[in-house]
Amino acid sequence: MKNWFKFPQVRLFVLVSLVAFIYRDSFTSRFFQDDRILMRLAQTTGVFTAIPHFPYRPIAIQVFYSLGNFLFGNNPVGYHLLLFFAFAGSLFFLFRIMKILFREENKALSAVFFYALNISLFAEFYWIATSYFSLGALFFFGAIYFFLLQGFVFVVLCLLMFLLALGSNEMAFVLPAIFSLCSWYLREGNRQKLAGFWLLDGLLLFFRVIFIGFPKVADYTLKFNFQVLGTLRWYLLRVFDLPEGIRNNPDSPVIYLLLAVFLILMAVNLYTYFRKRYDPRLFLLGLLWFLTAGLPFYFLPGHMSSYYLALALPGITMIYATAVGKSYKSYIILAVYLLLTIFGLDFLRQTHWIILKNTGPIGQF
Repeated sequence: MKNWFKFPQVRLFVLVSLVAFIYRDSFTSRFFQDDRILMRLAQTTGVFTAIPHFPYRPIAIQVFYSLGNFLFGNNPVGYHLLLFFAFAGSLFFLFRIMKILFREENKALSAVFFYALNISLFAEFYWIATSYFSLGALFFFGAIYFFLLQGFVFVVLCLLMFLLALGSNEMAFVLPAIFSLCSWYLREGNRQKLAGFWLLDGLLLFFRVIFIGFPKVADYTLKFNFQVLGTLRWYLLRVFDLPEGIRNNPDSPVIYLLLAVFLILMAVNLYTYFRKRYDPRLFLLGLLWFLTAGLPFYFLPGHMSSYYLALALPGITMIYATAVGKSYKSYIILAVYLLLTIFGLDFLRQTHWIILKNTGPIGQF
């Protein structure tokens, strides 16, 4: 009998199905807060016009909400399904990226597993207004994948994804830096491609600042002081799959126990990894990816949200994946991580404002 589970496509499908099952209640989460504003304004604001008090995200706002309204009206289920398919697509691109970087399917799948189940992304499933990260990640990872391939067609696809990413999430401006990091790790020059994307990135950033600008909101004011250390620590706790608010509600000893087991097993496996004298550049790549793709948010102590890690998180999950092999300890690591997510999400369902505000009938305004 053929073992279908050995095919990465099958395992990716199982992973996507697992995520859908874990977040199954999110598909009926109603519209609330920014959704109501964006749905109304998307109908009257052109794609070349910024919506007041919001960053310019024409793909994630005008196009997405207009398409959603045309297809689904006031029923949020369709919006959630669109964003979930975008999430599934981002996992596909992330797997292809990791496969190129690791040159090994199992570790690539492990990196995607850690990413897909990280509790920091929970808001993308419950709050439609986070579409700029759901769609942004799809195009962001798509751009990286096509950049790593050779050929004129892939350069064109990379450019298309780059522009769509910029139209979804302004954090896509860091893409040339991620391109450069991946090229350095793979020891591929790509000088002409890199120079072209850096130049285009600079021009688009210039025109955005001059002609569109950024919304001036107090919570989004960058602060360059020692608060950055506390903010970075807060995001690192999310990387360890700890839910928001757990420090202020220390009534979940199971979560702390699972975290301790996860970290101990990870440390043991990483020690084995280092003993084999693997290339430490992968760790540097992962760390720099994490810092680069999330850099602005570390200077925003007044507005911290875990889903801001959506584009930066792969840098850490690729480090996690290096510790996963075919030993029984590796399977325990994956199982413990899954349990961390399940218990963490249960904690968030009882405490987090995003989920608590989503308790209501479908389509209610």
